Formats: sequence, structure tokens, C-alpha cells
Amino acid sequence: MAEKLFVLSGYLKSHDIKQQEVADVLNKTLTTANRKIPFTVKEIQLLHDQLDVPILIFFES
Repeated sequence: MAEKLFVLSGYLKSHDIKQQEVADVLNKTLTTANRKIPFTVKEIQLLHDQLDVPILIFFES
């Protein structure tokens, strides 16, 4: 699970996507979004649709 968070975190940083943007897309507070693992299918789809985060990022280890 930690590996998936690391992959996602690296992707967000390399694409200059702020954690607050992720929180906004998920309609969560920043604190909740930072602790959000695992993501639901709906949340993964939202991040993909609104921030262009590749869906496979959530399944890589």
C-alpha cells in the first residue's frame, strides 16, 4: 500500500498537482485527502477525469 502512495505522490509532484487540488476534486479536507488510501473507484475516476492522473498509477507497486 505504501508503494502505491509513493507512486501517486511522485506522479503528482512531477506534474505540479498540489495536494489541495486532489482534496478539492475529492471534496475532502486536505488532512483527509492526505490520509486517503485506498481510493474508491469513484475517487480514482474523478482524479483521472479532472486532473488527468492515469488510472494505472493506483494499481502500480
